[in-house]
Amino acid sequence: MLKLVIADDERVIRETISTIIDWKQYDIELVGLCKNGLEAYDTILDESPDIVLTDIRMPGMDAMELLEKCSELDFPPHFILLSGYGEFEYAKKAMKYGVRHYLLKPCNKNQILESIQDVARTCLQETGKQHLEQDSFRIANDMVHNAMFGILNDALYQNHSYEDTFRAYEPFLDFHFSHYQLVYVYYLEETCLRSFLSDLKVWWEQHMPFTTLHGVYTRNTLILFAKDCGEQDPVFQEFLEFLSNLSVSGQTAHQEIQTASFPDLAQLLPVILDKVRRYNMICYIHSFHVIATCNYGLLSAELERLTSRLFGDSDQELAPLLETINNVQDLQFLKQSVSSLLLKLGPSNLGFTAADLTDFLMEINQEKSLDNLKKKVCQYFVNMKKNHEHQGSQPVSAMVLRIFQYVEEHISSPNLTLKSIAEQYLFMNTDYVSRKFQKETGEKFSSYLTSVRIRKAKEYLASSDAGKIQNVACMVGCGNNPQYFSQLFRKQTGMTPSAYVAKLHNAGT
Repeated sequence: MLKLVIADDERVIRETISTIIDWKQYDIELVGLCKNGLEAYDTILDESPDIVLTDIRMPGMDAMELLEKCSELDFPPHFILLSGYGEFEYAKKAMKYGVRHYLLKPCNKNQILESIQDVARTCLQETGKQHLEQDSFRIANDMVHNAMFGILNDALYQNHSYEDTFRAYEPFLDFHFSHYQLVYVYYLEETCLRSFLSDLKVWWEQHMPFTTLHGVYTRNTLILFAKDCGEQDPVFQEFLEFLSNLSVSGQTAHQEIQTASFPDLAQLLPVILDKVRRYNMICYIHSFHVIATCNYGLLSAELERLTSRLFGDSDQELAPLLETINNVQDLQFLKQSVSSLLLKLGPSNLGFTAADLTDFLMEINQEKSLDNLKKKVCQYFVNMKKNHEHQGSQPVSAMVLRIFQYVEEHISSPNLTLKSIAEQYLFMNTDYVSRKFQKETGEKFSSYLTSVRIRKAKEYLASSDAGKIQNVACMVGCGNNPQYFSQLFRKQTGMTPSAYVAKLHNAGT
């Protein structure tokens, strides 16, 4: 589901646009109604919308200034400009920032909807084809695969509802706002599975290198699913054609292909899990590699129970867990159980970053010795206990502390957003991070970011080394835009930066 922000200084207009269209019918979530450009910019920082429908002229910051500010972000939204002014100069400036839609007031519902739908199609194409940095994608891809494998094991061998199972993995997976395509490949014989996946890997990495493909295999049926880039997308059609024509040596029957679409992951997964849970042997496809699951229901439940008690006040909670780990005699079972447990605890509780956790999961998955695996896992839990005890004295979680630290270290960057921090630094789901940040701090990320910018600005303005106000604007992440910096500073302090400096000088004389 795409996110939309509407900004207009006329209340009647913004509220009318918000109500005349049933946005959910078009898979769009309205996440903000803003009365000026400054409010719109804060909402963009907090909500990371895909589309912004904004009036040209607004107090505080007009649409052109908003476009300029957002062009510095790592994930800028798409803009649709709305104005009563027909001058070509506005459209010419907007085109410089890639704006394709410019609506003149008065405009009707159909004109607005046509523009929104056109931009939405562009957003969906970009979402499916975003070229992330290779290392970032590797970390995110491994994390998502580990989370999905954990869900499969929990759903099969633990007595929890699907809803409870999914909730534990929300930091890593978007269960509610992304469409998915599912493809069944029937009559694929087990002896041909690896050859089939090898050919599939070559095609997928050439055509969709930055999209994660999940798979589950059981009883001659391969179930593939990935985030939806649209049934009519040419690449998806090529994918179906490739699967239909793929011939594997040794395959005695021609495989059949069937597809299905789902509005979100929460509705897709129960369909898959209900189909496969009645079989004894089930394989998960992790980055085109086959991983078989092990049915050790009672032992899995005991490990989960002991891990949940790990964060108690007593050191005695650790010993039973380590003893149980050392009693495990199955290498593959220990790997999958530990992966599932650590992912459900989440980086914010573990005291490690998502990247650290991914590296550890990769390390244990490559371990061939059961004894060495036990030593590594036990040491990890010991370190985790120590980190939790240290974290216990902190008023917020390790995840929020890392956000604080990142903002302090990168405050000069004008493109700081919670989305970029969540996806490129924490490697976690943006909506989950946003909810947790607001719950623990009592404020939205944009408010916190503004307070840090102003605090740093006051420090620099009080220093004789800071130089001109324009320099301070750059140093606190307002870019080469002293006007915006002055507006922000005045809004927060009630005075301009110049007046603040004068006040400091008067106080010192």
